[in-house]
Amino acid sequence: MKSTITYLAIASLLFVSACKPKLEETSPRTGPVTEAVFASGTIEPKDAYTLTSISDGFVMKSYVSENDLVKDGQLLFRLDNRQQNTQVQIAETNVEYARLNASHSSPVLLQIKAQIEAAKAKMEADSLTQERYQRLYKTHSVSRQELDNVSVAYQSSLSAYRSQVENYRATAERMSQELSNTQSQLRNARAGNQYYDLTATGNGKVYQVFKKTGDLIRRGDKVAQIGNPDSLIIYLDIDEGSIAKVKEGQQVLVELNTRKGETLEARISKIYPHFNESTQSYKAEATLINEVPGIISGTQLQANIIITKKENALLIPHVYMHGDNSVFVKRGDNVDTVKIQTGIISEEWVEVLSGLSTSDKIVKLK
Repeated sequence: MKSTITYLAIASLLFVSACKPKLEETSPRTGPVTEAVFASGTIEPKDAYTLTSISDGFVMKSYVSENDLVKDGQLLFRLDNRQQNTQVQIAETNVEYARLNASHSSPVLLQIKAQIEAAKAKMEADSLTQERYQRLYKTHSVSRQELDNVSVAYQSSLSAYRSQVENYRATAERMSQELSNTQSQLRNARAGNQYYDLTATGNGKVYQVFKKTGDLIRRGDKVAQIGNPDSLIIYLDIDEGSIAKVKEGQQVLVELNTRKGETLEARISKIYPHFNESTQSYKAEATLINEVPGIISGTQLQANIIITKKENALLIPHVYMHGDNSVFVKRGDNVDTVKIQTGIISEEWVEVLSGLSTSDKIVKLK
């Protein structure tokens, strides 16, 4: 679709407003063009982790500071564990008491043993009495009622003896279980002590220390940040309208806020598949091509992710194109509105796939 506008019409329109028409013109040219996605972000140590506390307490001693290199298992911070030590002592006392109760010299078990011996002696005596009465009954020396009374007494003492034996077995088993329970509680109390010693997980470098000696730490508080000292990772925030264009392996041109005017080269190494609600963006990682000494962890940065490059594209300045992908083309004394098909669009340039040639003159109002 074309609509012709004559210079006369433009002059008449601008005459009403007492202005002369001022037009700038240029021609499409061929040259390189790059499409890039802008992203902001930070640079962090690779495999970084935040050392956190799972116990409450004051920092009794801090053994490290920023830039220190640490080894796996190295003690970094020690918290006040006096309350935990009290729990250990209580648990140790409970174990000793339970061990005594579960031993063969246990006062409780010795008492039951004495009751068993007494019940056994009475049962044996009643058994002998029953046997004697049975012989006497055969000779009609005692009545049936007397024999039955003796038999009842024997059965009663036999039941009492068996009850004491079962009582001993059940009590010994209960004492043994109590010993096992108190030993488990002691192990847990001693294990709890290790949570007051904060150690390094793997070799690394201390990038930040959030707590110092004397500070109160609550469960879950951050104490220090530790990471790989040999490599840094760039974390990028990319808006949802651009994330579909970003692929692993793409070139990234990075400018650190601390090094204005210096461009570092990186590559997209990972794209996270979820949307971050807090930043309202998608996250990606980029890895620096070359080692850069002196970079500080947490440095803010801006980056351009290179999506597409063309060496010989037909280009027009971005400011000459209107929102509906149209341009004003000067043809003789007329200015026509021409629709164009666009390709790569950068901040300064627009690639024209069709609708214009290098011989056309495009114009815009000054």
